[in-house]
Amino acid sequence: MKPWITIFALIAALSTQAQVVDDIYGDKVDLTIVTPAQQDKASKQAQKEHQKLMKQRVDSLGHAKAAQALQRGYWVIVADRINVGYTGYTVSGLNTNSNFVFQQAKDGMVQFAFNHGGPSINGLGGMTLEGKISGEKMRTDKKGNIIYTYNIMSTDINAQITVTVFAGTDYAEALVQPTFDGPRMTLTGRLVPYIRPRMD
Repeated sequence: MKPWITIFALIAALSTQAQVVDDIYGDKVDLTIVTPAQQDKASKQAQKEHQKLMKQRVDSLGHAKAAQALQRGYWVIVADRINVGYTGYTVSGLNTNSNFVFQQAKDGMVQFAFNHGGPSINGLGGMTLEGKISGEKMRTDKKGNIIYTYNIMSTDINAQITVTVFAGTDYAEALVQPTFDGPRMTLTGRLVPYIRPRMD
């Protein structure tokens, strides 16, 4: 093969490759890529302070609503954790729909259900106590915690209940102490206003 034929073939191949490259990458366009600026320490700190302030405001509002609910006598603690007995045995991750303490004027209920389906009073691995409420007392301690105590009398058991709503939040615990024999237990969760639907 003559040298000039080889040169023409090489030029043709390069031209074809250049055309393929153009087809793949398209037209030549100048782009300006903007890299987001990194937040400086001052901005990050200001954002954290803002988030903290907003959380405090939400918690403070929740605390005020919880106090008002206690005063009105219509509230519920939806429990996500229960501490049983004096040994401190704790059960967490509970179904809040079936573990609660509530008051509806002079009617009260305490229910816990470990949902294991074993033999129990309520068939859900726990107990349901419903009765009349008396002796309500409410005060605020030096730390800002609300302490609310009352007695509940049911056909199964009588108990004294002490509800503590922690300062600056609607998070609360209810200590249930049977008047006679029986283990004490503490149900912990949010305390929120609640009106039980009528069962017609």
